[in-house]
Amino acid sequence: MNQPELIQNAWALTEAIEEAVSQEDWARATGLAQARAPLVMALQAEQPADALAVIRKIQASIDAVAARAQSAQAALSATYRRSMDGAKAASQYHRAARF
Repeated sequence: MNQPELIQNAWALTEAIEEAVSQEDWARATGLAQARAPLVMALQAEQPADALAVIRKIQASIDAVAARAQSAQAALSATYRRSMDGAKAASQYHRAARF
């Protein structure tokens, strides 16, 4: 695969990743990112200006998706902690009610 094809395929996967993330389909986004990784790693340093613009867009998307994933993880962790606290409180109530 030549460099323009690599860039085109990496960009297509990037768009698909962004779509998956917008739908909060993190499993699909992960699979697409894994498919994109070898393409990005195969890019050569010397590129024409138009190719560099696409590569910069890919890099910006990677950063934005990583930030969104971190926020989603924090939200899920907070929800999990609240759920566990609620379960613990209910369990304590049941133990107290038996006495």
